[in-house]
Amino acid sequence: MKNYFSFVLFIPFMLSSIVHAKISASDAEKQLTSLLRDTKNVNTDVVLVYKDGKIIYQRYAREYGPNTKHISWSMGKTISGILIGIAESEGLLSIDDPVKKYFPQFKASTRIIDLLGMSSGLKYKEMYQGLPIDLDVTNMMYMDGTKTGFGNYMLSRPLSPVGGPGEYFNYASGDTNLLMAVLQKAINNQSVYNNYPWDKFFKPLGIDATFEQDLKGTFAGASYIYMKATDFLKVGQLIVNKGMWNGQQIIPPKYFELMNTVAAGVQRKVQKGNPANKAYGAHVTTNLPIDGRGLTSQFNDLPLDSLILFGHQGQIVAASPSENLVIVKLAMDKKALSDINFFAAVKTLILAKDMPYETVGSMKGISGVDHEPEGRGLISTIFTIPRLLRAFSAKEYCSCRFVVGRSEAACKSDLKAHSPILPKVKIKDDKTVVATLGLGLFHKKSKAVYRGKTFGCTLAESE
Repeated sequence: MKNYFSFVLFIPFMLSSIVHAKISASDAEKQLTSLLRDTKNVNTDVVLVYKDGKIIYQRYAREYGPNTKHISWSMGKTISGILIGIAESEGLLSIDDPVKKYFPQFKASTRIIDLLGMSSGLKYKEMYQGLPIDLDVTNMMYMDGTKTGFGNYMLSRPLSPVGGPGEYFNYASGDTNLLMAVLQKAINNQSVYNNYPWDKFFKPLGIDATFEQDLKGTFAGASYIYMKATDFLKVGQLIVNKGMWNGQQIIPPKYFELMNTVAAGVQRKVQKGNPANKAYGAHVTTNLPIDGRGLTSQFNDLPLDSLILFGHQGQIVAASPSENLVIVKLAMDKKALSDINFFAAVKTLILAKDMPYETVGSMKGISGVDHEPEGRGLISTIFTIPRLLRAFSAKEYCSCRFVVGRSEAACKSDLKAHSPILPKVKIKDDKTVVATLGLGLFHKKSKAVYRGKTFGCTLAESE
């Protein structure tokens, strides 16, 4: 009898624990906001969470608002890939075409589909580890490639010792820029090429984008697209709608299926320095298992059918058709916020609002744990070399001031996220930005030119 009464007295306590185990929507919002605002070296600019037809969370910070454009960094790769898919549907090219068809001097047997899967078979280093002098991404974007053009830089790369085209995965911004050079050749009309992203993608979605080019007039598709947060949201909604927008099929069904398929090279082998569990598809990250190497889905707190656009400094667009979900995060992180922790906080928020949400983890009965490999957010070591620092500062300061429209102080603060040492930057009357650093014989400069809201800034000189 004594044990019976003890059990009865314990029931209210158990019920209280159950009631309080579920976090309130208000507390879930506070926890997500605190994660974004209070994590050291994290500079979150915008977060939007869209679920079941409405925005359930939004936060703007650091001078950003609904009408402010933000750099895409590598999220632009997905848009570039979609343009290739559109071009194929129009008969301008085939994803099975060899690059040699457009550039006969190219020695590799690489096909367009190999570039889409980041498996070019070219010797190329991008992952931000060690000194920057041996990184192809910085040499292409800010040093030697500024003179030759980004596409030509890739055409001159030697064959990789790791494997041939399609045989392994190696994340490479150069693959995307080479795709944009192929598209330029396939269209074979610079005026038509200049308008192609707007005619086929941006305008149908009602997006006012800035898409920058190199000195050869080739779109810098790997990194340099600027759009408003709500425009990035539209890209996610397009994915949720499986490529349809206002009754128009923007993403061809064949290409959408390719986006949702783990690339052949990813299934086989990963070049050293790349994350082993990144289930890359056609210029976008999937959340599918990598069956070829026996790996499970990377993100337990996202749905299985999620397509994720990632970018340097913490850019994310994650979209799930099955859950009618889009997550947008725009940032200028000095040290990237853990994607695992971010997705877990968003999941907590959705469930706290009593909204249905099936994720990989809920299917397995597990949740996300912060164990993701390093790889992004380490670029701060790159800009210790004066020439690279000058070039980067000139280009990014130009875009920050004239494309995004941020203040001098804010733009310099963003540059400091890469390096505490800044060159002297000066804006001339014609909206040219000149960056200088050094004394005497080493007093050299880099120059970026503003070309208007459509094409933004181009690095024109890199001494």
